[in-house]
Amino acid sequence: MMTRRAGSPGLAVALMAATLLSPVCAFAQDTPDFSPLALTDDLEFLRANTPVGNPSTLLYRGEDFVLVVDPGLEHTADLLAETVAGELGERRLYAVTTHAHRDHMEAAPALPRPLVQIATEYQFDALPAQPGMTRLAVDGEITLGDGAVRIGSFPNTAAHTGGDLWIHFPDAGVLAVGDHFFLDRYPIIDVNGGGDPAGYFANIDWMVETFPAETRVVPGHSTFGPDAPRVAILDDLASWAGELRNSVSVIRQMAAQGLSEAEIVEAGLGPRFAHLNERPRFVSEERWIGFVLANPPQR
Repeated sequence: MMTRRAGSPGLAVALMAATLLSPVCAFAQDTPDFSPLALTDDLEFLRANTPVGNPSTLLYRGEDFVLVVDPGLEHTADLLAETVAGELGERRLYAVTTHAHRDHMEAAPALPRPLVQIATEYQFDALPAQPGMTRLAVDGEITLGDGAVRIGSFPNTAAHTGGDLWIHFPDAGVLAVGDHFFLDRYPIIDVNGGGDPAGYFANIDWMVETFPAETRVVPGHSTFGPDAPRVAILDDLASWAGELRNSVSVIRQMAAQGLSEAEIVEAGLGPRFAHLNERPRFVSEERWIGFVLANPPQR
């Protein structure tokens, strides 16, 4: 069963960001590979180990449907399709993408048919319709399985991109937030793809205030292999956002003192933020400094 709630105004259709700031995963496999973590009997976290990075995929087995959250990259598409096909039986298949970046949605076309693809209108421009695929656009909130899964758009549409989704599994106490959380790393905020730092941080605040305190949070990018995949809790998300905000304050204070970008990079942000710059990483400290300086607060 699926229900729909009234949503926010429609999102503008926009082109997907061209590519990620792509690190080479230290544990990348030439042979497609997932590192699985069972969150409940029905919900499994699959961390992809790919040459591009470590995008997070979730596989939920409902009573009469199967849901894939962020199918991921083409590198693991066939493996994911085989895994899903083995779970389906007579159940219906849904896939939802948190946002329109290739590392989270590229494998969707490889999934078995029939398929109901869930996304925002903003995302669908990057995910062309295909035979056997039915589109379901989210503008507000929908539920699957009599409330077993909640899928909603963020209050600030301009955040990581210009149209992201969150996915909540109330019974499991799990929240998938896509790239509103890079575990222990500086984030990518895709301003060229409709994103906005202010909306990004405001959405994190909203999640911390809205969902139960004990909720486990699946980041868009978790640990890298050979470390085991790891999820966090809302307090971790709040602490991470606080660290980022503090780093932004330090950068802006240094700029206010007359230091150039090159001088700030040379001085560095100090040991307080060193863990966010450890390799493998997505955004280096140098690139984070450049991003902050290039995106001052809107007045």
